[in-house]
Amino acid sequence: TARDESPNALKASQPVPHTDWERYISQLAKEIVKEQSPQRLMATREKLYELLINCIPAQVILKTLVMELLNSLDDSIKGEVITWAAFYEHRISLGSKEIFHLEAFIAKFMAIYKKYLADLFA
Repeated sequence: TARDESPNALKASQPVPHTDWERYISQLAKEIVKEQSPQRLMATREKLYELLINCIPAQVILKTLVMELLNSLDDSIKGEVITWAAFYEHRISLGSKEIFHLEAFIAKFMAIYKKYLADLFA
């Protein structure tokens, strides 16, 4: 039909654009992998608050963040990161202060990743 031939028609090969909050979480993941420090943890808290006040559910934030982090990790630590993500996701569902659990996961990830890097270059 004529509608299928319009220049605005969707194509199977066309990439799906990411939302602003997905790009925000992707940037957050890159920053966490780049630097593991108390200062970075404080900066991530502000970003997490920003996501939460814009009505992004904590479990969605955690899931998206983990998926982004896994893209830049070695297979040897992926299992441990996923285990801790599941642990903190469960804590989010039980608790009332979601920010504490999100921040705790990021702190745990930083510790795991920093130990992995230290062992790698030791």
